[in-house]
Amino acid sequence: MKELFDKHQNKLIVLILLLVPALLLLTSRSSEVGESPSSSFSRWGKGAMGWGQFGVITATSGVIGNISGWFASESTEELERLELENRLLREEKARLIGVLQENARLRELVGFKQGYPNFELVPARVISRDVTPYFRVIKVRIDASDARIKSRMPVVVAGGVVGQVHDVQDGWADVVVLSDPRSRIDVISQRNRAHGVVQGLGHERDYAAKISYLSEKDKIGEGDVIVTSGMGGVFPRELIVGRVTSVAPDERGLFQDVQIQPAVDLSRIDEVFIIASTSDDISGQADPAEEP
Repeated sequence: MKELFDKHQNKLIVLILLLVPALLLLTSRSSEVGESPSSSFSRWGKGAMGWGQFGVITATSGVIGNISGWFASESTEELERLELENRLLREEKARLIGVLQENARLRELVGFKQGYPNFELVPARVISRDVTPYFRVIKVRIDASDARIKSRMPVVVAGGVVGQVHDVQDGWADVVVLSDPRSRIDVISQRNRAHGVVQGLGHERDYAAKISYLSEKDKIGEGDVIVTSGMGGVFPRELIVGRVTSVAPDERGLFQDVQIQPAVDLSRIDEVFIIASTSDDISGQADPAEEP
């Protein structure tokens, strides 16, 4: 019997599906022409119709529920997969941006090195920073694993002067940045060669420095580019230090009160060069910073 049912299962289902509409139509017409509702055939047809409707609704509800559950499960899995892919793509994008930015910085450093073939430049990476509550750098610590790095050596990047090596320990060195009050850099105006000394102001909110010993006859104006003079036995000539931001007479009336903004954003440096020597052999002659 089971084998016979299995053999003709599809035919039986088709037959039932055809009979249910026929019964529905027959009972509907019977009601329209006024056939007695007590007719046994009518009662049987209505009963069959009721059970048929119940079965169809139940089966349909189950199928729809299963299909909805399947789609919901598939949608949840697909959403989780897409979220994972999105997170991985964001991480990959962040890594690529970091690599591109590092490559750009390294290209600048390489270009700087090629532009000064007479300098013996030692590359170093910034490994820590001391900052104020306003995130202004007051001291930079660099990797000093190279034995050529000594105190008093200039520290530069492609944009200009950073400061000078102050203290060298085993594997690292402290750099006094040019905005530090202990820093002294002999400079001249690129426009008219007026001579002075840049000294850091030590502000907590900016990197401003001043130019000392500029007399009133020295015609310095806002926007003038200030570069190293080559005097003092530390920095080579013509390295950019900063740009003049304000000029005013000082209280004594003998000199000018001139402030500059460093050419280098000291809060964003990651790689630097230490000038170990030049063809003129001028580095390593003077102490860049006095102890406070």
